[in-house]
Amino acid sequence: MKLLRHLAGYLPVNIASGIAAFGGVYVFTRLLGPEEYGRYALMFSVMTLVHLLSLTAAESAAFRFAGEAEAKNTQPDHFRTTLSLTFRSLIIAAILMAALTVALMQMPDYLQILPWIALLLPINSIIQMALESHRASERVGRYALIASTQILGGFVFGALITWQTGFGAASPFIGLVLAGLFWAISEARWLVQQAKTGVTDAGRRKAYLLFGAPIAAALVLDLILSAADRFLIAIFLGEAAVGEYAAGYGVADKSVLLICAWAAMAAAPLVMAAYERGGAAAAAEESRGLIRTLLLLGVPAATGLALVATPLSEALIGESVREGARQIIPWIAFAGLLNGLIIHYYSEVFQLTHRTGELALLMLIPALANIGLNLALIPQFALMGAVAATLISYALGLAVLAVKGRRLIALPMPLLDLAKVAIAALAMWPVIALIPAYGGWAELALKIAAGGLIYVILAFALDAGGARGFVRDFRASKGHASA
Repeated sequence: MKLLRHLAGYLPVNIASGIAAFGGVYVFTRLLGPEEYGRYALMFSVMTLVHLLSLTAAESAAFRFAGEAEAKNTQPDHFRTTLSLTFRSLIIAAILMAALTVALMQMPDYLQILPWIALLLPINSIIQMALESHRASERVGRYALIASTQILGGFVFGALITWQTGFGAASPFIGLVLAGLFWAISEARWLVQQAKTGVTDAGRRKAYLLFGAPIAAALVLDLILSAADRFLIAIFLGEAAVGEYAAGYGVADKSVLLICAWAAMAAAPLVMAAYERGGAAAAAEESRGLIRTLLLLGVPAATGLALVATPLSEALIGESVREGARQIIPWIAFAGLLNGLIIHYYSEVFQLTHRTGELALLMLIPALANIGLNLALIPQFALMGAVAATLISYALGLAVLAVKGRRLIALPMPLLDLAKVAIAALAMWPVIALIPAYGGWAELALKIAAGGLIYVILAFALDAGGARGFVRDFRASKGHASA
């Protein structure tokens, strides 16, 4: 019941993220040329890398230690520590940005984007720090309001600036700055208020960093898995090819990851609370709800994207980058599902047990494999070589984390539920195939509706992923609300 309430509470964030993801591809692939869109995609990856290297360690600690601080009634000390770490982290971010400025001095098209990234780093860090605290303390409504408005505002402002100005690939970043300013100021005041009577010390800061730094390292390696290919594509195939790849990736991978993140937003705090309360056995039991939800929502999402790749690309993606994007969408959709299971399920074991250093070391395996495979396959098979490298690397990473994590917490993988979900998802194939190729939005809407209806009917009939339980809980929650 609690999981269902959290899923409903975080739904606005998921909807906003979906609108921004699909809308961003629709707008920016049309208003930006293929080279400009490729530059935007590359610099977005650069911004993410700088954020992970400098700021994510403190943000991860803000989530993980919030519950412990609440239980011990030491929240002011906790917030004082996280703010202290954030300030130090921003100094590191400034050094990295200075190094980037020097490195890009002879590349003016990239250099003009850096000032906006420099502004975004502290804005995003303040907001993310507050969001992690809200999520850990289950302040679902506040989290949803902040995240949803920031995401939608960034997309709307970015689209308007791209349309009306000549800032090119910098326009989406300017939109993100404008959207984040209000919440950064508001949440900075809230964070300072929470830390007002708190104290910190070197020992507490060290403990937080020892937890958060390996998580940041693991996420850097995950970014290498998902974004290193873009830089190698730029080297071997050019910026326009990066635009094609990023457009297909943005539609397929982002969509599935959003759904996985939605389930994790709702369930991860419950799993953490179960671990704090009852140890590994309790966490494993609570995780059953998380994995069933991930499968119930993630498998049909990936399958559906693969089945409607052609009308989806025709409807959403600009013509200049459409063909390459269309070819990779089916494969990247399933790669996104594997990535979602890595980030939001199997890596949770190492975070709960404070084995984040081991997580980072294990993620080296698929990251290095990904670079090697891309170097070997992109020159031979162009974009499809990068796709193959991504799929193989994610599968390897999932297998490594699943096997190594079982000795810490035996996370369940309900094979019967997986089989039922797969059957229901595959049933969409003949139904979608029977619908004529009208082209564009009409075909896309009809195929999504038909495939979705068949999946829902079969999932309920088979009770795939606990579908009937979700319906019962929903009815019960409606009954309580009415009462």
